[in-house]
Amino acid sequence: MTELTFANLSVDTLHDFLNYFDHQAFEPGHKWSGCYCQFYLQNPSEGEAQTADAAGNRQSACDRVAAGEMQGYLAYEGTTVVGWCAAGASALFQGVPGAEEKLARMLCFVIHPAHRGKGVAKALMRHAIADFEARGFAAVEAAPYTKPEQQAANYRGHLAMYLAEGFDVVQDLGEFGTIVRKHFD
Repeated sequence: MTELTFANLSVDTLHDFLNYFDHQAFEPGHKWSGCYCQFYLQNPSEGEAQTADAAGNRQSACDRVAAGEMQGYLAYEGTTVVGWCAAGASALFQGVPGAEEKLARMLCFVIHPAHRGKGVAKALMRHAIADFEARGFAAVEAAPYTKPEQQAANYRGHLAMYLAEGFDVVQDLGEFGTIVRKHFD
């Protein structure tokens, strides 16, 4: 793997994010190809459901980025996006309970099919951890799936990846996954 560079999702990088999800992030026809990482940003307590179509999710991503309500990191190889990590302040992820002011979350990795298994997710995770610590968060958490039947679709990262970076298991949530947390000292 060549050296990766990273950029925060912003109005300035939104075009790269959209192009990645429009054309590269998933193989044609994949069930998540229209997600645009909107699922965990929805507010289930208000009955808000994930938009059923890609166009609606795409527009929601644009609106949320413009409003500062969607965060994450893009990984580039040269000028080409090869990975994405949905990550930011825990309060942004309304679909996950337990938000705290000084808690960050990383909940989704979308790695280009040709770059999977090459360390892109680990590099994104490490970049996010460093950025969260620099931004003054007290901790970061994730929710990897741990059941064997869920591993093929483990877009949340593998438990072993987090444990190797000093995360501790906090809570087993059954079908939802396992909450892991890393505190910054």
